Amino acid sequence: MQRPASAGAAAEEPRRVWAALLGGTLLLFLARAVLSLIRSGPVLVADEMGYLGNARAIVGEVGAQMELAPFYRGGYSLLIAPLLKLSTDVAVEYHLVLVLNAALAAAVFPLLYLLLARFAAVPTRVALWAALAGSVYPAITVLSQVAMSENALFPLLCVWLICFAGLLSSVPHRSQLLWAIATGAATGALWAVHNRMIVAVLVAVVGMAWLLYRRRLRPGPALAGVATIALFMLGAHFLDSFIVTHNYGGSAPDELTSRMDEILHFGGIRTVLANLLGQTWYLLVATFGLAAVVLAEFLRGRPRADGEEAVAPDPSRELAAVLLALTGLLLLISAAAFPERTRPDMLIYGRYAEIVSPALIAFGVAALARARVGFRIGWPVAGFVALTAAIALIRATASDPDAANRWNISALPFLTMQLGPAVLIGAAAIAGAGALFLQLASRRSVGALGVAAVALFLAVVVYGAWNPVRSSERAIYPAGWESPQAAAAAAGGKTIAYDLDRYETIGLYVFQWFLPDSRILLFHGDDEAPPSRLVISGQHYGREHPGSGAVEVWSAAGRDQALWRLRNRQAP
Repeated sequence: MQRPASAGAAAEEPRRVWAALLGGTLLLFLARAVLSLIRSGPVLVADEMGYLGNARAIVGEVGAQMELAPFYRGGYSLLIAPLLKLSTDVAVEYHLVLVLNAALAAAVFPLLYLLLARFAAVPTRVALWAALAGSVYPAITVLSQVAMSENALFPLLCVWLICFAGLLSSVPHRSQLLWAIATGAATGALWAVHNRMIVAVLVAVVGMAWLLYRRRLRPGPALAGVATIALFMLGAHFLDSFIVTHNYGGSAPDELTSRMDEILHFGGIRTVLANLLGQTWYLLVATFGLAAVVLAEFLRGRPRADGEEAVAPDPSRELAAVLLALTGLLLLISAAAFPERTRPDMLIYGRYAEIVSPALIAFGVAALARARVGFRIGWPVAGFVALTAAIALIRATASDPDAANRWNISALPFLTMQLGPAVLIGAAAIAGAGALFLQLASRRSVGALGVAAVALFLAVVVYGAWNPVRSSERAIYPAGWESPQAAAAAAGGKTIAYDLDRYETIGLYVFQWFLPDSRILLFHGDDEAPPSRLVISGQHYGREHPGSGAVEVWSAAGRDQALWRLRNRQAP
């Protein structure tokens, strides 16, 4: 007997979904892995060396010299640490980290699909397009090219939302217990990766307390969830203490106290408020308004059919509430991170908050795809124009002499330059046009909307990813650059003294990665005798210290940094 055509189509649907998920994930992985082939080593310092140095300490190798740098948590380093045992070639080790980053980035696609299709009641086809649009968000590709904690945060945040969604929808006691523990574990893992994710801890604990109050969560699972968070935080504390001992000389800098001192001054508060406006503007522009779509749908709520009663919570709306709460808190903590701006990009700094952008984009596309969604755009457009004018005015009157850092605003749909008012207005105009394009596409079909969203973000990836990756690579590893590892090994470099009077960020942090067997010691070359016979200093160190018998054994192409071997270790 022949099966009905409808039964065959139903059986074929899951296979098509699996094929789309596997094919899309593989394609995303390969694209980012291929881009990483142009890379030679760290370019974002001291950040990358912080995480890479942590990983070396974790696997028992020589730790990093990070006493002058901010503190970097150990969660991401714990993830990449096993890769350092797979090779003795630092170039291979670094590329293994980038390959892992590519895999983590590619995982965002299936995770977003699972979140939408399983927990947010989004139809399969819509969920596929929405998840794909979120997974091609430019910052995911850009940051996959560096050893930064965001590579763990992007997929881990999706896992956290999935666990939270499971907790919101669970009813049986055993199911509640498992979801509560899973939510606690994901929350604790986020905290272990970066300290700004304290906001996830706050949302998770408050969320569990609210569910307990509404009698949707039993006391046992609630206690288990909070206890799991506490255990992960305790484990993170021990891991961080180990890193502080091995990489920071036993004492990590207290950034919170110093920033609070600046914020409490009037100028600091004013700067933080301006940052909050700027970084909110960036999130709207970088998502082509899809973040605003999520907020608008949440505030309006889903309309019910005639006679329908609200007998159960709306899973999509509750998830949106969790996501929006986390977004708002991340924006607050990101704005407060820069009470004094020294670079133009700090006003619209995106890297701290945009780990939520893939989920916001996915939820926004799903919202636009619903036939009943039709947003009034008059007041939102007026508000966005006013916000853009305010940000442009702040930039026009600001004084921040350093160059803008594209890595932190990699999803900006425009050129970077010095981020003057014209650049911000241009980015706002493109984002507005993109938002209108998405609105028009949503009226045609789900496929048209999906293609439009993916096309917009891929267009930004072409500039936003290629430009900072390629330009930073060329700036730090110009033609003729060679690693100092062989020269240091030949000179017996178990310890190398670094001259702080000829300090260069690249010289202190990037070169450390290529000296895996050397302990770096700091000294002031103008006032102190070097604590080692090998010294990294300026290229005139031998002439400046004729009594040292210094012989240059390696120099950095394009930089005033060289490795010297001393015959005499006398005081200056």
